[in-house]
Amino acid sequence: MRQGRLIATGAMLAFCLFALWQSLLLSLTDRLGPGPGFFPFWLALIGTVLAVALLFTTFREPADPADAEVRILPQGPGVRRWLAIVVLVAATAVAMEVIGFRLAMLAFNAALVIALGERRWWLIGVFAIGGSFGVHYIFTRWLDVLLPDGLIWG
Repeated sequence: MRQGRLIATGAMLAFCLFALWQSLLLSLTDRLGPGPGFFPFWLALIGTVLAVALLFTTFREPADPADAEVRILPQGPGVRRWLAIVVLVAATAVAMEVIGFRLAMLAFNAALVIALGERRWWLIGVFAIGGSFGVHYIFTRWLDVLLPDGLIWG
């Protein structure tokens, strides 16, 4: 378990440092206030501090001999779920430009909840519709964020 935490925290630290570097390429302020690099800079800085703190505490804890047999990647049914999620994310990324955000996320959310083990159809439907059409409405109407409409609504 300790080895997995070290690898995951090291990857998170690398990601946060990369995001910190990239955010410094953007302006932190502009004439109206915070610039495009302001929030990414602070989020990456907070993530870096937390990752360093987690690395420090993980290094300080004693190594457990039982951890030698712990595997990082899942096995058995966990592998199928893990692969299903990876394939779903890739398929959704490809499908989003073709069928749009709403339909791609509707299918993704429904398939994701099913892949994670949910079998109640009404709960799958509520999650899929809320996570696709609801999120699209909030982002496009309230936050003025452009999301891909695809060929169907385009």
